[in-house]
Amino acid sequence: MAPQHDPAPAPATPPARRSKARIAAKGVVRAGRAARWTWRRILWPRRDQLAAPGLALAALTTGSAAHLAEVPWWAAGLACGGCVAALRHAWDRRGVAPEHADTLTGALVVFGAWATVATAWGPAGILGQAWAILAAVSTAAWLAHPAARSWRGLRARCRNWTAQLPAVLAGLGAAGTVLASTPRLQGRRVDFPLRLPLGTTREDVDRLRRKVESGMGWPEGSIREIRQDPAAAASNRIILTWQEERIRVRAVRLDQAPIPASVYDPIWQGVDDDGRDLFIDQYATEGMTRGLYGGEPGSAKSNLLRLIAYLRAYCPDVLIWAVDLKNDGMTFASLLPRLDRLAVNRKQVEELFTDAAAMIPLRGRLLTVEDNQKLPLSPGRPAVLILFDEFSTAWGKSPRNRPVVEPALEVGGKGRAAGIGMEAASQYLAQGSLHPDLRPLFNRRIAGRMQERADAQFLLKHWNRLDTTILPTGVFYLQISGERYARLIHTPEVTDKDLERAAAETAHLAPALEVATARELPYYASRWADLPDHLLPYCSAAQRELVAAPRPANVTALRAVAAAAAPPGRTIVSERIDTADMDVVDPALAAMCAVFVDASGDDVRTGDVVAAAAAQGRSRTYATDRLAAWRGEGLIRQTGRGLWALACPPEGLLEAVTAAEGVVGRRRGDPQ
Repeated sequence: MAPQHDPAPAPATPPARRSKARIAAKGVVRAGRAARWTWRRILWPRRDQLAAPGLALAALTTGSAAHLAEVPWWAAGLACGGCVAALRHAWDRRGVAPEHADTLTGALVVFGAWATVATAWGPAGILGQAWAILAAVSTAAWLAHPAARSWRGLRARCRNWTAQLPAVLAGLGAAGTVLASTPRLQGRRVDFPLRLPLGTTREDVDRLRRKVESGMGWPEGSIREIRQDPAAAASNRIILTWQEERIRVRAVRLDQAPIPASVYDPIWQGVDDDGRDLFIDQYATEGMTRGLYGGEPGSAKSNLLRLIAYLRAYCPDVLIWAVDLKNDGMTFASLLPRLDRLAVNRKQVEELFTDAAAMIPLRGRLLTVEDNQKLPLSPGRPAVLILFDEFSTAWGKSPRNRPVVEPALEVGGKGRAAGIGMEAASQYLAQGSLHPDLRPLFNRRIAGRMQERADAQFLLKHWNRLDTTILPTGVFYLQISGERYARLIHTPEVTDKDLERAAAETAHLAPALEVATARELPYYASRWADLPDHLLPYCSAAQRELVAAPRPANVTALRAVAAAAAPPGRTIVSERIDTADMDVVDPALAAMCAVFVDASGDDVRTGDVVAAAAAQGRSRTYATDRLAAWRGEGLIRQTGRGLWALACPPEGLLEAVTAAEGVVGRRRGDPQ
């Protein structure tokens, strides 16, 4: 066997080459570590500040690489367009505010156009200079703009809160609560999506509001709401909303208001805290709705009523009845040609609500089977919208307010289906400023700036969780029936010129009340008879003719007032009895009537009426029996113990009380 030889040994690697490879590997590792350290410690924590220069570097890299690879310019353009769409979607999911997303998206579009041109021509030369200028300008604008700086500061604080919030909730007894996703920023608001552990509910977290604010170091009232997550069906998914305590006024212009075409259209009230348009329904499934407004002087409550009047003036199926006890009618004076009625004193207020209450059964006669107990509204049968500015002196709990409160209760409780709505405003709602039976009738409530937090308890649910004292002028909390939390709205300013323009543009749209109803209302024909002189220059030609017309006086109107204020089921005599047709007028009745007429609307004591009857030879029982009968007929009302006041105009009082003698005769057997 031939001898076998060992293979020749491989040549040894030279020491110099081995040391170079080892040094290169170590260099790569160290460079990776340095890049990772730079990314984690310098670049990533400052990613918000470096957003604009990062986009510039990405565009430079993309354009250079595409040019070297000879990529077609149109392919580079399509790729940049796709990057813009993808980045905008990612920023939207991350909660980047719209103004910042638009800024960054605009910068990306500019750099994308540059990269497309650089792909075709190369990044050198004039294109390189253009890139440097665009990068410098976009970076300076992004770093110096106040809105961008405040947003970046909020983002930095939000990262710290993300780590701190679960720990605070755990210390308060909600251990196991975690963030379900990345917090979402909406302007100055931050939504923290939370997932609750077993045994913890949304109500449990809601009761910890003040403690959570203290643990997080937030100002009092910063947690605006804790609600169910609308994006999740599970009950353990909630959203905790934080917002800066200071509320800033948003610039809202009246010319951006959508003009309604009918009473059935919702009416624009302004924008919410995110800048989205906010609408309310003044006509719902049950008919016309009612709104209650409150706030201290200067909170722009009257401006809200003027906004409603301005928008509803463009609806050809809405009659506007206005009440202005605060400013003698000047609040709505510029819109006077479009108004169907304006009350500026207490007497006119009583007449307005008496007519509104009397309108309900009259309109009930117009219903058909197809209407399903709700009047269809049209220019031939328009809705009646009552705007009441400063109602506390007429709707308070004082007994002297009964002539206004009683018909207002009829209108609020039964006027919805008849097409009668109310919007009423007053300062500092309290126990005595609004009758307790009237307050539940308003299903929509708006609160402006208050002096104390407790002043909002008559308007808002969870009023102690909201601070109405910090609301600027023109900013309100809106509480709608069925909604748990109030919404913040920013309203525009409505000037007299705006109302004048609306009155001129809508003169041909003004509807008229249906004749079948108008001719039976006791005070409707004379609604302009007592208009103050300072409002005459604002009237239209037709209104001036009504102002000059004399006020009709008859007992039929008097009986209609009594019928409107009478309880259901009472039979009211509505026939007219003229004085000339009567054989004898009892001197005692004439003397008692003279006491009420001479009082000029003031309260009358029972003793004065008894003394007047005694001067004509009548007893005390004679006088007291007549007072009770007159009250039952709705001619007078009792304002206190031993105090009486007229509930009807003094014209025709003697004829009415003479006709009421039959009631006394049936009660006692002998009217004399």
